[in-house]
Amino acid sequence: MSRKPKSFFLFFLPILSMGLFSCSSPIHHLEYVYAYGTTWEIHLYEGEKADAENLASFVSSSSRVLDLDSRVEGGIGLLNQVGQVKADPFLLDAIHLASEVEELSKGSFSISLAKLTSSWLTSLEKGEALSEEVVSSLLEEAKQTHLKIEGDVIYKIGDGQIDLGAIGKGLCLDKIKIKLDELGIKKYLINAGSSSLLIGENSSSSGEVKVNLDDLKGKYFQAKNIAVSCSSISRQKYEIGGEVYSHIIDANTGLASARHQAAILVGDKAGLLDGLSTCLMNLGESELKEFEKGGIKGALIDKEGLVYASEGFLL
Repeated sequence: MSRKPKSFFLFFLPILSMGLFSCSSPIHHLEYVYAYGTTWEIHLYEGEKADAENLASFVSSSSRVLDLDSRVEGGIGLLNQVGQVKADPFLLDAIHLASEVEELSKGSFSISLAKLTSSWLTSLEKGEALSEEVVSSLLEEAKQTHLKIEGDVIYKIGDGQIDLGAIGKGLCLDKIKIKLDELGIKKYLINAGSSSLLIGENSSSSGEVKVNLDDLKGKYFQAKNIAVSCSSISRQKYEIGGEVYSHIIDANTGLASARHQAAILVGDKAGLLDGLSTCLMNLGESELKEFEKGGIKGALIDKEGLVYASEGFLL
């Protein structure tokens, strides 16, 4: 689908909303694709329609590699089912990225929580919390599960299940950024299910895009040529017996909990941001300050308001 853009685009996202591109923008190529469990919007304001279509195709193919239910050759679904695979390069890259996130978060990120996460969500959807015994058992199983890589062959050690969903969208965006740079396309917005974004340049003199925060009314930041990752429980939480539970599992305790309402990060590496923003939901100001040393900026938000924001980040 191609169309002339209106004078002002406003994207309403669960966590962010933004105005993007003026009437001076060239033809708008828009592709929708369902992948990584969500709907993607690929907006290109330069290049050809075929460029948007090719990006959509890449999103779909990479998603299948990390789909837990897929038996695609070299994918994670097959790895979980048979215990070893000659890995697709995208899967290998995802595993290496996961190791980087785990190191930076000091163990607050884990890729072996698939069974525990599934059990929590199934239970919460029934209006019930998991028992301490079940949580303890599945968390211990996850801790005893790890991967061994020999060349391009990956072996799963242990009975847990591997899930790279927390960084999959971000890694895909990192690959897309490389493709966009090769094509010389600078004006774009890639919206990966509203929580992971790749923002190019606006047609304004500064090229910056204004991004409003739905979780913090009246605050915004300006950005261009950058990735954004958001984690939030404002629309994904469960209240049972007076307790609030979330879809985010704490890798340290095994609980379906979140210390904050939202965590928002911006930086150069979308995959890294995806993993760290998830971890930050159960971490704090000191950890975000550590991430800032690597060029990342962000904010932590509670239901009462702003907890912490990097210097100069929010306006």
